[in-house]
Amino acid sequence: MTHSSTVADSIKATLPTDQTESGEEPGTAGGVDPNAQADLQIGSERQKAVKSRSSKSTATVGGLVYAKEHSMHKRRMLANSLHLPDKGIRAKTLLNEPLPTEAILTPWKKADEFTKLAAAAGPLYWMAQRRGWELKTFTLILNHDLDDRLNRGDATALTYIRDQITRLVRASVSPRSEFLYGIEKAPAALSASSSRRRWHLHGLMIGPPGFSAAGKTPLRLALRALKGEADTDLMFQTPGEKIGRSKQSSAMSWCFYAVKNGLTLDVNPDLQSKYDVPPGKQAFLSSLLRREAHRWHEGMRHGKNASELIVEAPGLYVSLTFGV
Repeated sequence: MTHSSTVADSIKATLPTDQTESGEEPGTAGGVDPNAQADLQIGSERQKAVKSRSSKSTATVGGLVYAKEHSMHKRRMLANSLHLPDKGIRAKTLLNEPLPTEAILTPWKKADEFTKLAAAAGPLYWMAQRRGWELKTFTLILNHDLDDRLNRGDATALTYIRDQITRLVRASVSPRSEFLYGIEKAPAALSASSSRRRWHLHGLMIGPPGFSAAGKTPLRLALRALKGEADTDLMFQTPGEKIGRSKQSSAMSWCFYAVKNGLTLDVNPDLQSKYDVPPGKQAFLSSLLRREAHRWHEGMRHGKNASELIVEAPGLYVSLTFGV
């Protein structure tokens, strides 16, 4: 059973009993409702009305599944407040309060940057799948100079990082490579005493097979311009690989992990003094990916599935000559 079907089942359980997951009336689905059967015999206008409600119900279920998925990953991230560093358990947030339970997604124009970042996980996953590419999480700890600029509140540092990553990734991986990231600095209360507590990026990136390999590869050499001095200041992993979860589900979780500090302050602004906040937006999407995330977000909200959304922009989801 897929992650989406699991979420769909939990949604279906909350729907009124006169709707099925496909949106059909029970009488049309299995012949168990005599009132529905009688309705089918009173004329074509009545039949058209039934079809109209069916279509609307399907869209409603799809939108609820999508909203519930966002809510589930966000709550999972913010609920992790157990902090026992001596036992190797580190909290991801300073929140210690009940979390909002609503699963409502606003239109793209009203959505916050955290929602938009997570909305890009789906199209990014499917771009990699259909192209035969790899999807990787990455963590990039910034060098001392960039860290110092951000500590001084230099907003131009964020623009510099964005422009450099865009140029370096496109030149060293592929012009079709897409990526996203959030920028954070761990709060002192959740950091080890030996931590450098530098600003860092957590993100997702796609590229041809082997693009994130270890060693002196084009991408790793290029990103030396931004990363810190340690070899471990740039790391790539396959989403979900270490914990046995699906790649697609883990990719969305990672998006929320990348902006957990901002999500924490969104829930409880009184924690502001405990966190460092970047001098500008905390999340970034490459330009084409942002447009695609917008399209998927609105499509998913209105009940479309991945196959339908892929068909509408086939050029983004196919491999081109020589794998680029």
